[in-house]
Amino acid sequence: MVLPVVFYRIDDNTIACESAFVKHLQSLSPKTREWGEKLIIMSPVMSDASYEQSKDYLSTINCDEERIDHIAAFSADTGRYTYPFLLPFKIIPTIWKAVKIANVVHSGPSDDIFRPFEIIALISAILQKKKSIFVKDIDHRASVDMLYKQKKLSKKSYFLRKYVYDRYMHLQMRFAAKYCSLLFLKGQSMADDYGKGRDHVKNFYDTAHDLSFVLNEQELNQKLSLVASGTKEIKLVYFGRIVEYKGIRDMILTTKRVSELVSDTDTVVSLTIIGAGEQIPELTSFIEEQKLTHLVKFVDAIEYGKKLFSKLSTYDFLLAAPWREDTPRSVFDSMACGLPIIAYDTYYYKDLEKTGAVKTVPWLSIDEMADCIIKLKKDLSTQEDMIKSGVQFAKENTQDIWLEKRHKWQQTFLN
Repeated sequence: MVLPVVFYRIDDNTIACESAFVKHLQSLSPKTREWGEKLIIMSPVMSDASYEQSKDYLSTINCDEERIDHIAAFSADTGRYTYPFLLPFKIIPTIWKAVKIANVVHSGPSDDIFRPFEIIALISAILQKKKSIFVKDIDHRASVDMLYKQKKLSKKSYFLRKYVYDRYMHLQMRFAAKYCSLLFLKGQSMADDYGKGRDHVKNFYDTAHDLSFVLNEQELNQKLSLVASGTKEIKLVYFGRIVEYKGIRDMILTTKRVSELVSDTDTVVSLTIIGAGEQIPELTSFIEEQKLTHLVKFVDAIEYGKKLFSKLSTYDFLLAAPWREDTPRSVFDSMACGLPIIAYDTYYYKDLEKTGAVKTVPWLSIDEMADCIIKLKKDLSTQEDMIKSGVQFAKENTQDIWLEKRHKWQQTFLN
């Protein structure tokens, strides 16, 4: 697997990575035995300083016991100007050598035109006549227009991205659809557009939860009873990476608007932001400037697992306000927790409305999101239906179920 996911080698037999991805690899590894003795990850490596900063929400892998190992491709701190010098002398030879001993190569497109990495592995696999799996987990095609509408791109940047960078991505997608053995594309429209009826191009859900994380019958009944009691609290939550494109600022302003709309009642409104990321200082200052410290609080990232899911189940609604297209795994984790989702109507959330656990509002409309929160809080029947629908969907779409689906597709197209 040649991926941009950053790893850290603790010692000769121990590697570390983001906890949810470690869990995914641990579930995936046994299913790869028919194609090889070991699952090898090639990716960038984090610095010692980055590891110290993030180690609290990383998990470890015992390489020998779990038959998973890691090859360092380059440092995650490698700059755009340094990378081209490493490419012909270190990165390409390392990839070519690793592909040569592999039976199956799993990778995806390279997002950065100046730092080609993943696509090199797929080209190497095709040239060496190896079986290959291509994965694209987000459809970026509408993002450039979304960012331009928000005035986050200059005209020059807009045209460069739309007609150079996005074209580069489009060509990689067409190449993969034609030459790779199997494609997993996240989003039905992307699978339809690039697959054009080809059977080896599949839409997939990238879930990480297992059945033990899904509310059991007793927990579900407790959650439904709490909703039925009509509490005077509106507890909102976001969890994940704290970066600008997630639209957390809009969630904060939505919370402010909800508070204003219910100010003549004794309803208590709050937003909890769980996670880590580069935008925390900026958002902290924004909250203080807006005098919203009584409404919004930050909680450090919690390791993926039962503790996180138990905490999430105590909230009323998950907010999702991405400023560009996004396909976060958190939507499925929220369903498992019985946590209804209120989101901007980007294509992925709009598509997931059919689950019954998601309500969408017009993109960038803070007022519409605030109104939706208040209406749903009052509509106990719809809340209950969303909770039950989400839990049912989560049961039917665990990581094991999707790994099994992918395994069957792999048996069909890789053997």
